Amino acid sequence: MKIDLLPAKLGWALKTTAIGFAAILAALPAKAETVGDNHDGQIVSFALHIAQLRAADEPVSLEGACDSACTLYLSLPVEQLCVTPQASFGFHLPYGVGARQNAVAANYLISQYPDWVRQWIDEHGGLTHTIVRMEADEAAKHLPLCGVLA
Repeated sequence: MKIDLLPAKLGWALKTTAIGFAAILAALPAKAETVGDNHDGQIVSFALHIAQLRAADEPVSLEGACDSACTLYLSLPVEQLCVTPQASFGFHLPYGVGARQNAVAANYLISQYPDWVRQWIDEHGGLTHTIVRMEADEAAKHLPLCGVLA
């Protein structure tokens, strides 16, 4: 008789486990993006991608070096971002096109950053041709840590 109940109990346990697993998957963001080891890029491309993320309200996990145009991720709403202890952000003046275009690009970058990023950049000499790096501990003063419930 116990043999007959075993498949039923096993089936119930598997169904319960599957339901629990499905609930966990449903709670996870469908299209979470992970950012790290991104050292350059075109500002226009990043700006368009950031606009798409903002519109879709997709979460972004900042997990490694994010330099140059990649720092535009910091312009997303705080609710969409989290940082890990390995995250860092490198800021510098845009270059590579022409003086006028580079100035426009620099103004765009600064205009997109939240106040705390602009203040940090100002405190570290402003945007120059030399990269200045913000480490995760500084960003974590303003952004939640990944995997930590509020």
